[in-house]
Amino acid sequence: MWSQVLRIFVTGVASLVLSACGGGGGGGHDAPPAPPAPTSITIVSGNNQTGIAGSTLPAALVVSVKDAAGRAVAGAPVSWAVVAGGGSVTPTASTTDSAGLATTNWTLGTAAGANRVTATSGTLPAVAFDATATAAVTASVTVSIPVETIYEGDSVQLTAIAKDAAGNVLSGKTVDWSSGDKTRFPVSAAGLLSTWGYGVAIVTATIDGVAGNAALEVDPIIVMVAVGSKEVVFDYSTDRCEELDLPDLPTRMVRAEDGSLVYFAGNAPRVYASRGADFNSLKRDCSQPVLVSADRRTPESYENWEWIWSVYRVGSTWHAMVHNEYHDTFASTCDPGNPSPGNPCWYNSVTHAVSTDGGHTFTKPLAPAHVIAPAVDVWTPPTQKPTQSFPIGYVGGPVIRHIDGYYYAIVNLHTSTTAPTYDYVCLIRTDNLDDPSSWRAWDRSGFSLRMASPYVTGVPGSVCPSLSQMWNYASLSYSTYLNRYVGLGNGATHIGGRKVCGIYLQLSSDLIHWSRATLVVEAALQGCPADPGAPGVLEPVEVIFPTFIDHADTSVNFENIGRTPYLYYVRFTNGNLDRDVVRVPVTFTRTN
Repeated sequence: MWSQVLRIFVTGVASLVLSACGGGGGGGHDAPPAPPAPTSITIVSGNNQTGIAGSTLPAALVVSVKDAAGRAVAGAPVSWAVVAGGGSVTPTASTTDSAGLATTNWTLGTAAGANRVTATSGTLPAVAFDATATAAVTASVTVSIPVETIYEGDSVQLTAIAKDAAGNVLSGKTVDWSSGDKTRFPVSAAGLLSTWGYGVAIVTATIDGVAGNAALEVDPIIVMVAVGSKEVVFDYSTDRCEELDLPDLPTRMVRAEDGSLVYFAGNAPRVYASRGADFNSLKRDCSQPVLVSADRRTPESYENWEWIWSVYRVGSTWHAMVHNEYHDTFASTCDPGNPSPGNPCWYNSVTHAVSTDGGHTFTKPLAPAHVIAPAVDVWTPPTQKPTQSFPIGYVGGPVIRHIDGYYYAIVNLHTSTTAPTYDYVCLIRTDNLDDPSSWRAWDRSGFSLRMASPYVTGVPGSVCPSLSQMWNYASLSYSTYLNRYVGLGNGATHIGGRKVCGIYLQLSSDLIHWSRATLVVEAALQGCPADPGAPGVLEPVEVIFPTFIDHADTSVNFENIGRTPYLYYVRFTNGNLDRDVVRVPVTFTRTN
């Protein structure tokens, strides 16, 4: 019996053991216990710090996430957010580690004052960190330059960098900029340096009373010009339409609506044009003059002897800037009865004419409101007969369209009857070529100077201020090779200890400030001789009215030139009337 009882007991214990061990097959494993749920988030460290505005606080922000039993919760997500003062946190989201801790770094806002960051985990109430940003103390200022080489005409954005005594960069600072030469190297309130000359520009940036200086070397653009073989475009002896049909102004080329070419280089009182399918087929069109001078004998009419100085086509409308000359035919101290330039009494103005028939006929539909730039004063005959001819008033110039959408022209103003040179070389602009009265002159601060007729206002007009260093105004174009506007004209400078007469170019990035002149080619000019046998002299006779025209330019008005344009000019072949238009290819080479 005891053996039977023992057998039952052992069997029962074994069954219990097997049941506890899951033996016997068929039973599943129990699920692991659930991780503890976060019930609190608290600040551990990093609260109530003070730092310089814009700097990163030295101590990280640390929070602790725990469950209901006060045990650390690992893997809990924590979100960080800036809620006051600006600045930033890195990272904006983190996860608690095995100790239940999460961290982030805090960069204060750039303004002095209170800053706050919150930390949240799930639906738990957020905790807030506070910090105070104090104004940074500037210990040093340096001027940063974005380019290695600065060339005359460049605009350079400078940057001032402020640092504290520990070398930390301070942001959000106000900078006061100044230049040691406000005329040649002005700097704007935003630190934009303009270079209207070359040499050393001293620029100062001042922050919190601490100054930093930079000495910037500004180099001139150096251009070498090679001149090729001459080619006659207009031969007075064979191509003229009448005796006075001669080139008396610079050559202007326009592409017609049908793709053909038209160039203007004529003379009053009847101006003719030349036409052709391409540059090698240009012929004088003697079928009719494109402009016939009105030849009125009153100065206030502004319709006297008229030349087409420049032409600019917009669509089917051809706008002409007309050079108008009044020659007093009544005063005994002038040349009574003579309305031509042979009369020494000159009264000049710039007017407007228009063509809508492909440049075949120019008229003045707005006359007498067709005046662009009248002389400053009303005409007053001289008390004594002049010994030589000197013009009074405005002379027209080339027109070009700027990237800003305005049309610009250079005009020349002569106010003296006793000096043979122009007193002022002025820049004018308009946004509406159809309205002659819309032109305004640069007045050193903007384009607000209106050139009104003294016959209309009853008072003398305003004198336009002259452009800085500009005296080459016969031709105006934009060089895609040099990335500058190019003014071209006659002049003389001293090179190698001698006076060199010839054709010179000047460069500009804004049409207002111009570089010093660079010799294109030596040449004999009116009143400025050159040795015709010397090497490199353009012609053995006098030349005038140079113009750059690039045959490869695709623009309607040939405003752009590349590296290899043509130089067009007028030469006095045999006396005053016998003048030819000649062109030579030129090649620019920038050497710096």
